[in-house]
Amino acid sequence: MLFFRLIGSALLLRVANVWSGEVMATGIKQCSSGRIRYLTQSEAANLDQELFNEYKFSVDQLMELAGLSVATAVARTYPPSTYQSALIICGPGNNGGDGLVAARHMALFGYTVAVHYPKRTPKPLYENLFEQCKRFGVNIVEKLPPAQDLANNYKILVDALFGFSFKPPVRDELKPVLNTLIDSGLPVCSVDIPSGWHVEKGPDSSHALKPAMLISLSAPKLCARPEILNDTKHFLGGRFLPPEIITKYNLTLPNYPAQDQVVQLSC
Repeated sequence: MLFFRLIGSALLLRVANVWSGEVMATGIKQCSSGRIRYLTQSEAANLDQELFNEYKFSVDQLMELAGLSVATAVARTYPPSTYQSALIICGPGNNGGDGLVAARHMALFGYTVAVHYPKRTPKPLYENLFEQCKRFGVNIVEKLPPAQDLANNYKILVDALFGFSFKPPVRDELKPVLNTLIDSGLPVCSVDIPSGWHVEKGPDSSHALKPAMLISLSAPKLCARPEILNDTKHFLGGRFLPPEIITKYNLTLPNYPAQDQVVQLSC
């Protein structure tokens, strides 16, 4: 009887492995809760608007949760005990706001944090987040050092320059900032989308950002498919989606462990 049970278990394991391999071959990542569905750019925008308009979330409410997720994922992979100093590069939109929130949380986690915020948004929300960073001891870098000099002061970079609303090409005023991220030689953790990438197709040139880690928010976008990310470590954060939205968008997402704010998607 035991022999047949062992044979049966082995057969089930083999079938599971074959099925998993077939899933990977189709570009659909297999997780603890099944297959992941990746959002198009328009779906990501529509989902956000539904959260604001139908579910009555505020921008700063979701930004706080997203920034906390980013800081948590960074600390899990690049702990402050080893990667003490971090530079966060923030853009003018919501992605930059996520970066400002992440900077504050990373300071609380024990990092020595600096922020470069070259194009500041003149709105109370962003001004308040920026002021909070300063009050929590975050250093403000007005002039970004050359790429080859960043390693003298920092161990890790967080890319919060462009989010899922980005459409190429990069504006001239922000090209030098993106090029510094690309050429730094330091580990880069991108927030939701690697800056400069097409949200659905991924990088469009050989001189594109190659982040060491991506933290997708709410749900991964099409550019985060395994065959595009390759060996980039991939986390999902933003644990705030209502059940109805998950059903409406057919989002098959992995379960978050216990009370965690992030879940790792890549192996």
